[in-house]
Amino acid sequence: MKLYAQLWNSPGLMRVVMAQLLARFPYGMTVLALVMHVQNIFHSYALAGIALGAETICSAISGPLLGRLVGRLGIMRVFIPGALTSIACFLLLGFTPFAEWWVVFLAGLLGFAQPPIQSVARTVYPRLVKPELRSSIFALDATSQELIWILGPVLTTFAVAQVNTVFAMVLMAAIQAFGLLMFLSDKNVRATHIEKTEKQIGHVIKNRTVIIMIVLGTVLVAGFAGMEIPTVALLDRSISGAVVAIFSLGSIIGGLTLGHRTPTKWTVTGFFLLGTIGYTLSLVLPSNPIWLSICWFVGGIAVAPLLGTVNAMISSATTQADALEAYGWLNTGQLLGYSAAAVIVG
Repeated sequence: MKLYAQLWNSPGLMRVVMAQLLARFPYGMTVLALVMHVQNIFHSYALAGIALGAETICSAISGPLLGRLVGRLGIMRVFIPGALTSIACFLLLGFTPFAEWWVVFLAGLLGFAQPPIQSVARTVYPRLVKPELRSSIFALDATSQELIWILGPVLTTFAVAQVNTVFAMVLMAAIQAFGLLMFLSDKNVRATHIEKTEKQIGHVIKNRTVIIMIVLGTVLVAGFAGMEIPTVALLDRSISGAVVAIFSLGSIIGGLTLGHRTPTKWTVTGFFLLGTIGYTLSLVLPSNPIWLSICWFVGGIAVAPLLGTVNAMISSATTQADALEAYGWLNTGQLLGYSAAAVIVG
């Protein structure tokens, strides 16, 4: 925990962490808000699923592309058009759902236009901390992400229940606008110059460390779908959400207690083993909410530390010019892993 205290005292670091977290907060709301909004307007879960699929696929495609574009054009020239487009998509989805094709188009454009906030933040982090704190900052970054997935759905359901689904779309637009304003106005972000790469797109995944980390990240996130969907299917809906939240709670605790440790050659194996134990034990009493909560808590402990390790190893194995594209491919793998697992498990 002393290392986290040093991070807290690193000049400018926590402002960047909080700004990128706020700017990305709508990501934790989009799935639920988009599905509820489209279903409410068109009374079709099928159309809601298609719209969500379009958003996910386009987001997976844009990650590496926008990462490279930041190196060519700079942060501001990529982020400002992307931010304006994504915010406009939230608002248009809320106020102009006049046709099915229009909703699917807007959802796809929303996914494609979302600025690569996390990739740029991960490029900025190493500049703000001492080299020995690199693993700790990536662990803290992975741990803080859990707040998005815990609080995002809660805020979405509250907004819909108290007002309507249109308000949820407006709320996401407002939060992202404020968060991106904070992020882009930060002097450390503005001062960051991303080196331009002249290599062809995809060259970075020829890096052995990068491709291994992408595969590990894909498998790890695919496990989320393998945990969430059976939990919802096997348990009463009134408690399934709380049981899934236990998983994120375990991840937060794991990140705070284990994530700051310096990685060794057994770190990744150990975290994966811990997660596997949690998943495997769930087969003993799969319909018991208490038992599942325990299993998901154990499995969740490994998540944030493992994601932090993956990000730290990519940072160490790439140049600044390649890091943004590498993080983009990592995001692509995670999105595709979750989607594929959701289909298979479903």
